[in-house]
Amino acid sequence: MSPLTRIGAAALVLAAALTATACTTTGQASDHAATSQVPGASGSSEPSAEPSPGSTMPVPENLPAVAPGLDIALVVSAGTGTAIPDAVTAAAAEIDATVDVISSEPSNVIDGLVAAAEGADVVLMTGADLLVSVDAVSSQMLDTQFLIIGAQLPEPTGNVTAVVWRGADARTAGAAASADLVDRLPAALRAGLAMIGDGSAGMVYELPE
Repeated sequence: MSPLTRIGAAALVLAAALTATACTTTGQASDHAATSQVPGASGSSEPSAEPSPGSTMPVPENLPAVAPGLDIALVVSAGTGTAIPDAVTAAAAEIDATVDVISSEPSNVIDGLVAAAEGADVVLMTGADLLVSVDAVSSQMLDTQFLIIGAQLPEPTGNVTAVVWRGADARTAGAAASADLVDRLPAALRAGLAMIGDGSAGMVYELPE
């Protein structure tokens, strides 16, 4: 795809996402079972977890391997400290993945998410700050895999995977992040990427206590 084509496609997605965000904050997200685009995804007709979007399941004890070389785009709100980006970068390095941190002002989060989706295997968010924007963008970019750690969308969608735990399972945008978010990030990141790559995206996975 040429640069001009990519720009045009991103513009169309951006316009659609902005329209969706402006017109509805309570409507249900589309229930699609998107095929994982992550390199190394199994593509199997029998994933390790039955892919029913929105279902909550425990993180499997024996996780599938995470494909090496993944490109992760971490989208954070402007003013976010270094603790979360540093923890994500360190955890990603342990599984041979790279992280590009995209910091967006509140008025430009949609733009940041669209830009992230253009060049990443997985677009990652932590906590509940960006849930409304993720809901709008992910429903317009069904070939892109999104991963939320420490929160979940209020309605199911097949290309958004969430990893939660007790006290970090908010469905409401802007809910306070859990105190143990940074400590839980490595295990949550590995679990989320493993399940997406295994063809079991679109569900909510709960870490053990």
